[in-house]
Amino acid sequence: MTDMPLVSVVVPVYNVEKYLDRCVQSVVGQTYDNLEIILVDDGSTDGSAVICDNWASSDGRIKVIHKKNAGLGMARNSGMDSAGGKYIFFFDSDDYVDTKTVEKCVSTAEKNDSDAVIYALCDVYDDGRTSEKEIVTDKTFFVGDEVQNEVLPGMFTYSMGFGISSCGKMYRLSKIKELNLKFKSEKEIISEDAYFILELFSQIKSVSIIKESLYYYYKRSNSLTRTYKADRQKQNDVFLIKCVELARQNNLSRQVINHVTARYHMYSITAMKQIVAAELPLKEKQTELNKIFKSNVLRKSLMADVIKLHNKRLGLFYTLLKHKCYFACKIILFLKRN
Repeated sequence: MTDMPLVSVVVPVYNVEKYLDRCVQSVVGQTYDNLEIILVDDGSTDGSAVICDNWASSDGRIKVIHKKNAGLGMARNSGMDSAGGKYIFFFDSDDYVDTKTVEKCVSTAEKNDSDAVIYALCDVYDDGRTSEKEIVTDKTFFVGDEVQNEVLPGMFTYSMGFGISSCGKMYRLSKIKELNLKFKSEKEIISEDAYFILELFSQIKSVSIIKESLYYYYKRSNSLTRTYKADRQKQNDVFLIKCVELARQNNLSRQVINHVTARYHMYSITAMKQIVAAELPLKEKQTELNKIFKSNVLRKSLMADVIKLHNKRLGLFYTLLKHKCYFACKIILFLKRN
């Protein structure tokens, strides 16, 4: 398919020697040939860097960037700066993709003149179980204000079956460069994916949907996203503040802000669960939970229009929190810790 447009695939790599071959093999084995595959070694300390170089030696479409460790967002930026394709994908190095992912996305984008293509994901667990994420909208093409009024809110609450990960999507690279968009550092904002998606999708005009699962997301039980960090809720608060500022700057609707706030609530409940699961004395756990419960940012976010976006269980929890039923909230968290 050398007559088809060049497609860039950026894969940040950091200490994933166990999974890297599987990921790269799924990319080089695509039915779509006209690829540039950019492996960004973000200062790996295991054998990942050597694996990257070996792949580059065996396939001329692969180039490797070795850089000092600076985090996922910065690694993606390095790959994006080096990319020259019409379209670009971001794949995580412990995940893998269907052999027709690129072909189907490019075909759809070319047919509809899409700024982005979103496709379904399939979760893969340590024990081999899989769980497909069904896309539940009947529409397969969104144009103009539909992107901001339907797609963007849906991504932040997963109400349409797809989320705010930069994976699971293909983008028109010229649009990203025209808007001068970059991923933020994780040190600056938690969930750099979500902020990037909010920036991009608040300004693009056409999005296509493929309902088929084309990306396999590996849910490692020891993932960094599941570990306790003492400053997690402060990071969550910064996330909400910055996202609301961006939404207002780009004249996004109250609906979008509500859905972004609902995503913040999901991050906050995760922070609470991590405290409960942490190896801390019970008294310290309660102290840390109280700090979150009484956070000014969280308390101001407990609006009825946001709470109703949650499922019944989470909606009940945040209703109790809104009414300062802290003891009941703690009981729920400790009962659900397993």
